[in-house]
Amino acid sequence: MEYGGPSITARRVAAHRLGFTRVPAPYGDPAADDALAADVAAGREAPLNRMHDYLAARTSFFDRIVVAAIGRGVRQIVVGAAGYDGRALRYAKPGVRWFEVDHPATQRDKRERLARLGITAPQIRFVEADFTRDLVADRLLAAGLDPGAPSLFLLEGVAVYLEPAVLETVLDQLRQVAAPGSRLVISVSLSRDHDEGSRARFQASVAAMGEPAKSAFGADEAEDLLARHGWRIMADRDDPDDKQGAKRQRQHAAGLLTASAGPRAPASSGPQPGSGPQPGSGPQPGSGPQPSSERPASQRTRTSGSRPALPVPQIPGTLSLSALLSQALVAFTIEFDNEAEHRLPHHTTNFGAGRQGDGVWLVSLVMWENCMRFVTGEPITAGELETVARTGTNLDGMRRWGYVTIDGTSKKVHKARPGPDTVLRATAKGLRARQVWLPLPGLIEERWRERFGAAQLGLLRDSLVQLVDQLDPGLPDCLPILGAGLLSRGPDPALAPRPGQVEVAGLPLPALLSRALLSFALEYERESKLSLAVGANLLRVLDREGTRLRDLPPLAGISKEAVSWAMGVLVRSRLAVEAPDPAATRGKVARPTIAGIVAQSAYHELVGAIEQRWQERYGGGAVSALRQALEALATAPDDQPPPLFGGLEPYPDNWRARVRPPDILPYYPMVLHRGGYPDGS
Repeated sequence: MEYGGPSITARRVAAHRLGFTRVPAPYGDPAADDALAADVAAGREAPLNRMHDYLAARTSFFDRIVVAAIGRGVRQIVVGAAGYDGRALRYAKPGVRWFEVDHPATQRDKRERLARLGITAPQIRFVEADFTRDLVADRLLAAGLDPGAPSLFLLEGVAVYLEPAVLETVLDQLRQVAAPGSRLVISVSLSRDHDEGSRARFQASVAAMGEPAKSAFGADEAEDLLARHGWRIMADRDDPDDKQGAKRQRQHAAGLLTASAGPRAPASSGPQPGSGPQPGSGPQPGSGPQPSSERPASQRTRTSGSRPALPVPQIPGTLSLSALLSQALVAFTIEFDNEAEHRLPHHTTNFGAGRQGDGVWLVSLVMWENCMRFVTGEPITAGELETVARTGTNLDGMRRWGYVTIDGTSKKVHKARPGPDTVLRATAKGLRARQVWLPLPGLIEERWRERFGAAQLGLLRDSLVQLVDQLDPGLPDCLPILGAGLLSRGPDPALAPRPGQVEVAGLPLPALLSRALLSFALEYERESKLSLAVGANLLRVLDREGTRLRDLPPLAGISKEAVSWAMGVLVRSRLAVEAPDPAATRGKVARPTIAGIVAQSAYHELVGAIEQRWQERYGGGAVSALRQALEALATAPDDQPPPLFGGLEPYPDNWRARVRPPDILPYYPMVLHRGGYPDGS
């Protein structure tokens, strides 16, 4: 959009399409599509050049995919960055719903044009979303997309204009609502050495029109990008005249790709080009396990050289209070999760069934605290669950992963997020998980008492109790799943008071740590436009000279997936940029912008200021005692490993035994919706 109307690029594409021979279909309203295109083109003539030929091929490719999908019985078509595309008119068919996703301003202009032209389109759901800010999956579900039915997702001519981190977010969001049998069709800009001249001319042309190209990929990079987010490249078999595959090869070379919805490529299944093994490539609930024989040997057994000798040293006096709280909470969580996995019948995407047999999909401590601690064999509504847990949970995930039934069934019955009156019950497998989880907070705390000493643990508990007793009593006993922008979320102010309030002194250690850390994060985010999770983990480690993207997970202590989410936030906020690695033929580096450098300083200043306020507000003795107790666990002099790492060694049957262990623990837990793991796996 520009000046409230279509951009020059949109007008040019519309003008070109008016001269194309389109794929026919025995349904739809081609005249309506042509009328819209003519209105957008506004008399512009389309030059007959290489771009015209490319657009003709691209348009035919997407047309043919749409007609073939409708012929296969697909009844949901999602058009990402739809702009003024008219396929929902040209190929309208009773029973087929179209979801056009685009910026609100573009959609308003398009709807006004349709109304002025007298074109009605009841088959179209206009889904307003800004790819750089909004969670597209939530918007699609709210518009009525059925995530249990196959869909066709179209991304034509948009990827080149998105920053790579934003494109990754969009691909991940679409995969979240893609049922088995769904397909994604995308056009990407492929970087080829022999075509640099034409590429430069194209980039200069679109930049001059105010729409600069922002991404280009090698052919392998594009395939890897899709695979990481659960999209597997497939041969296009919808053209009966292409028996030898020559046309498919040309289309692939032109960046016209078709992919099917499948499991995400595990981060540890093999290094990406120019990258090494990454930490945090943990289990991903929600997709099928790999048979042991199909997993790489490095995933089936841990070699003696797969774990570094020492984690990164942490020097006393160098960590903020929030980082100290985070690292203690993450260490407790990892030990809790390892013990639960060792005891619980379960399965994971990358490593199959556990030694106790098959069962639920594996999740982390947070999902116990925000869901299964309160969901039993007796009915409880979703609203009642949030009242007692003080935070939301991933209800549909817990259903898919085998823990709960929703309204009496384990099947998908709600098109949107389940409402407050939805009735939940634990499944038999969920009840078994509750039995395993129930004693573990006390068990791990007792281990800490033996490992660190009763006096040391007593100092930690006493200082936490003294602090938490002065905080909001309605805070949850775990960190909430991070929201949009990876912001922390406090309890809904409309919630009724927590029933059966427990004395603070009786809370388990992870609940005390969580309440203190969440209170710190909420205060931080009231004054910062950037979340503490992004500032503390990723922005903090970016170097002005550039940091290789592949180095960010071990530097920050968070997973590759979490780095991708956080980089997306930084890029969209114009606090960081990605650029080709000048020291390598492949790969990229991330650098803070001038604004990002300012934000780095602001992060350090604000976490220090909040700790000082806490000294004044809650008593200097309590806060100082808390810092002293945490530093004794999270830091060590003389390049020694922090004591917290003493409990992180996994059982041989844990998934963490088969991946690179952390060099450092997160400065803020990256609790995401897919299992709640503290490093964002």
